Amino acid sequence: MFRKVWINCSEASGDMYAGALTREMLRLCPGLEIGGMGGAMFSRAGGVVHFPMELICFSGFLDVLRGLPGIFRLQRRIVEFWKRDRPDCIVMVDCPDFNIPLIKAARTMNIPVYYFMAPQFWAWKQQGMKTMQKHVRNIICALPFEPEYFQNRGCRAIYAGHPLQDIIPLQSLDRIAPNQRQIGIMPGSRRKEVAFLLPDFAEAARRIRRNMPWMTFRIARAPGISEKHLRRFWPDDLPVAIVEPEERFQMIRESSLVLAASGTATFETGLIGTPTIVSYKLDRPAAFLVRRLAFSRFVSLTNILFQKELFPEYLQERANADSYYRQIVAWLRNPNHLSDLRNKLQELRHIAGPTGGMTAAARTILAKNTTVEA
Repeated sequence: MFRKVWINCSEASGDMYAGALTREMLRLCPGLEIGGMGGAMFSRAGGVVHFPMELICFSGFLDVLRGLPGIFRLQRRIVEFWKRDRPDCIVMVDCPDFNIPLIKAARTMNIPVYYFMAPQFWAWKQQGMKTMQKHVRNIICALPFEPEYFQNRGCRAIYAGHPLQDIIPLQSLDRIAPNQRQIGIMPGSRRKEVAFLLPDFAEAARRIRRNMPWMTFRIARAPGISEKHLRRFWPDDLPVAIVEPEERFQMIRESSLVLAASGTATFETGLIGTPTIVSYKLDRPAAFLVRRLAFSRFVSLTNILFQKELFPEYLQERANADSYYRQIVAWLRNPNHLSDLRNKLQELRHIAGPTGGMTAAARTILAKNTTVEA
């Protein structure tokens, strides 16, 4: 019977999912001990952080290359911890490059492994499918097409639904009317993402403010990113409000549109129903690799699920203030189009699948291995 569960997550969205999963597992099985690698949300939910996820917070090829010795050392430390204080099962959350080697180590110790938030092998050429086939007891999928994808490749996979459907308070947010004079900004959860994107976001905002002085701007601060770091890349003479991480859903809903770094944020904005301009930049070596490895036409999950570019995507060379400014002006001058886009986004909640995904994931992990309360 499970008494100890290890959860491994290593970036901001993974920490959010790990926290929600931890909370649900403890609700179903209050006596469970949950520890692992994670951040503040995992900890607040009742998980014990043995290794802070900031230890591997890298962005870009050169960062990862320089950090490889530390990554390998951290993986060894985690395995040594398992040998001293063996968990009954291990739950990996996303981040396959870091987690796949740990899966192999766990299986040599005969510790069952589950994968929550399946790696997006369907979007990128990645190593690790054979490891998933051989060593993962169950892949708990968030997207409707993922179970078939993994099952066709010999993996055990089930569909639970996307946890954001449960995490975001969609019904209460739907009662909030958007403020047509507010633009939201979500520059990423890594320091280098902020450094790459926020200066051009700020320049676009300056131009908007010059021509539309009534417009206001709010930046959602991601966990692990300080307000000081954000203000380094924002002009002192351009008014802006910094929104705390737990307030970002309301900020998204209140905004007429959002400028966002590609990632979980652009799926959050899609589910909430706010038109979003998607952007991303990488250092040149990483960008070269991504272009060679990418399968998907789009980077935003909202666009991937619609199979259509509802959210304009500005990547690499196109990720600049001119692009953002032109797109923002085009949208603000056509409020009927923005309204139509909001209405279209309501379909995303149906496309993304049912609510209750977090409970389904928790029950899958705990099934037949522990006593679960009704």
